[in-house]
Amino acid sequence: MQPNRLRRAIDEPAGTAVGSLVMLEGGGTARVLARSGYDFLVVDVQHGAFGASGVDAVLGAVRGADCAVIVRVAAGRPDQIEWVLDQGAHGVMVPLVNNADDARRAVAACRYPPRGSRSVGGVRNLLERGPGYLSGADDDVVCIVQIEHVAALSNLDEILAVPGIDLVTPGHVDLARSMGYVADYGGSINSGGMAPDVQDALREIRDACARHGIPHVPVAGSQAEFVHAAGNGDRIVCFSSDYHQLRLAVTDNVEACRKVLGEGPAGGHP
Repeated sequence: MQPNRLRRAIDEPAGTAVGSLVMLEGGGTARVLARSGYDFLVVDVQHGAFGASGVDAVLGAVRGADCAVIVRVAAGRPDQIEWVLDQGAHGVMVPLVNNADDARRAVAACRYPPRGSRSVGGVRNLLERGPGYLSGADDDVVCIVQIEHVAALSNLDEILAVPGIDLVTPGHVDLARSMGYVADYGGSINSGGMAPDVQDALREIRDACARHGIPHVPVAGSQAEFVHAAGNGDRIVCFSSDYHQLRLAVTDNVEACRKVLGEGPAGGHP
């Protein structure tokens, strides 16, 4: 079984990968992103309008592209982890991992016994990824945990000591909220864009990842943030989302068209 593209980036000493979030249902934007150079996509089932048919639509849209599909599941749902993997996802992102028990449940749901508790079943992976899937799945799957609550900060070393965690993504908006701040969703996470103690907490997460040798994977909302992440040594970065990239591109194009027509940036429209 050919390892997925994100898995290869994790396992190669100097491997790099660029991903993006998929927030828009229907599979259309995922189809475009998967064929535009991204190494992986993160389908936001936790917050997006993705039911069973929606997840299937995205997986079908990406099929055939050399792009890994990760599904961000709901917090505390090992059954959902097992289900999305059986449907063909290459891995999961598990939100709100606040302690070692949360981490152990996430890791166990990703892998078959004796390494985990994932139930053997489903034929899609056998049909699409070959008869060797069952023997190679445990090493191919990607388990990403999100640290996004102040309660997790005192448990970082215990969480990251759990075997089987492949990547860590900080959730800066939820982390800020749990610390008493209302962060701008999609706003800057660089210095000056977040409260100083939230910045300190994000550095604490990054430092803990370095201590445990687990890649730290931030979500960069802009090219400037991407450069900032790369400058900090991050080699796997999730860049923006289909929603944010589409909104930005459309807004820029509409304003450019209105300037041609002499209407100015606003064009007299709300």
